[in-house]
Parts: sequence; structure tokens; C-alpha cells
Amino acid sequence: MAAEAESLQRRATSRMPYAGLATHVALAFAFVVALLALAPGAPARAWCRMTTSQTPAPAGMCPTGIRLEWTKPCSRYHIFGAGSHTLPIATVRDVFELSFSQWETIECGGATVPGMPNLEAHLSAEASQCDRSEYVTAGANVSTVVFVDDWAARDYDPSAYAVTTVWHSTRTGEIFDVDMEINEDGRVYTECPSPAGCADMRVDLQNVITHEAGHYFGIAHTSVVSATMFSMASSGEIGKRILEADDIEGFCNVYPPGHFDGATCDDTPRGGATLTCGEVDDGCGCSAPGAKGSTARLGLALLGVAVASLLRRRARR
Repeated sequence: MAAEAESLQRRATSRMPYAGLATHVALAFAFVVALLALAPGAPARAWCRMTTSQTPAPAGMCPTGIRLEWTKPCSRYHIFGAGSHTLPIATVRDVFELSFSQWETIECGGATVPGMPNLEAHLSAEASQCDRSEYVTAGANVSTVVFVDDWAARDYDPSAYAVTTVWHSTRTGEIFDVDMEINEDGRVYTECPSPAGCADMRVDLQNVITHEAGHYFGIAHTSVVSATMFSMASSGEIGKRILEADDIEGFCNVYPPGHFDGATCDDTPRGGATLTCGEVDDGCGCSAPGAKGSTARLGLALLGVAVASLLRRRARR
């Protein structure tokens, strides 16, 4: 069990800070660019992939390490039963379907398998009963989406909209499980009108979730300001609902045509499926929840806000 725990890593990404000062613009941009990826000395590029590395990359580069990806063509996630305080569950489900479909219907060179998108994430009809991000190393799991009203108690950046946690193998980069926490502490989520967006402080949920879905599939941040995977956004904008060329290029790098040829669709999580949370194992030699460790968090910030980084590690039995 200890060896398995050491092979797992939790990489969380996508903070969407909500408000801040204009004086932080330079700092925010510099920090985001410093976390964009590829080996030192390699040419800079816009999109980046998430990797196993916990070390911030030099400015304009992508992080080193093994790149993260799903190794099977479909996965399953569940929305926590309580849903959102500000939107009906049917609307929330519609938003998630629309947001994920932006990625699932990408055609990489027009060569996707007929009738089968490059990659699918199935939104289950069953509600999750787990309200936190976790991975059980020796048992069943649930990829959970939870709207959070105790954001500060979870030690997250108060200006963040969301944190997406990608559990993966440190040896191969295989993604095992993804959890998404959405900050509903003082936030009002809605469906902003097109094309203007929201003029008040309400947040367009589809704008947020389309960005988070990119992280679900292993895509990191980009320096292209207009792209969905750019790390900053205004609260009422809707521009990240639709993918840009940079987003598509990054996705097709992870899942090129033929990537899943011959694979069958089985969305059962590794170790089996459950709807409930597991238990913390404090005796495996790893740090317990709340301890500092080796997990990086990137983010989608309001323009003008510095992106925060926290390093954490959690071990689950």
C-alpha cells in the first residue's frame, strides 16, 4: 500500500480569483507564465500540458515531468447531491454537458473514429455523496463535482472560482480520478446572456466549467489571452465557452487521431466505483489532509489578480 501511495500524485489546477487590484496585473501574469510548461531550453509555445512536475517552470516554458493523460477513451463524473445554491440542478447538468462537449467533439485533423469522439466524460445520473476531493489508493472512487460554501475552511484562495484536482500516477502520468470544487461562498452563478455576458458581479458557470473541463482532460494554462485555457477571466465574461485554435491544438497533442484505436469504452474508475467518500489513512507514511506537500495549483483569475499557489498532498486509503 505504501508503494502505491507513493506512485500517486494529486495535481490541482484552475483557481479563478474573483476580485483584486490593478497593481497586481504584472505579478499575476508573470506567475502564470512561470507555470507554463516544456523542458528548460525547449522553445516556448502557448498551450501546455499538465505534468507530474511540482516545480514551477521558467517564464515562457512548460513544466518538465511526465505529461498527464487519460489512457482510456471514457471516464465518469458525478455532481454532488446538494448541487448549486443559485441554479437548479437541471441547469447545472446542462451547463456541464455543454462545457464538456466543447472538448469531446474536437476533431483532430478530421480523423476521429466515426461515431466515437476522441475522448468522452460521462456525466452520471447518480448524484455523488462525496463532498471533497480525494483518491482512495486501494479501493473504489468517485470523480466528484461539488459546489463549496466552506471555501476558507478548505484553505483555498478566497478569490478563486474553482479548483480542479487531477489524481495521477507519478510513474506514467495516467490520470486516475478528477475532482472539481466550485467556490460558491459569496458567488452567484448564472447563465449570462450572449453576446454581452453579465454586467453585474454574477459569474457565468459555463465560462468557468469549460475551462475546468480542459484541466479534467490534462490541459494546463496558455499564454494566449483569448483562449479558454488562459488563466484569467472577468466575472461575467462568456468568451471561454468556445474553444480557440490554441485550446484545440493542445488537446490534439494529448489525444491525436487514432490515440484510442481498439480501446473499449469502460468508464468504471480504477479500483471500482462508489458514490461515497473514503477514509483518511494517516499510517501510510504520507502527510494527512491539510499538510503541505507536493501539489501545485494553477488558476483562472479575474484580470488584475495575482494567481495563488498552494502545495498540498493528501493520502487516502
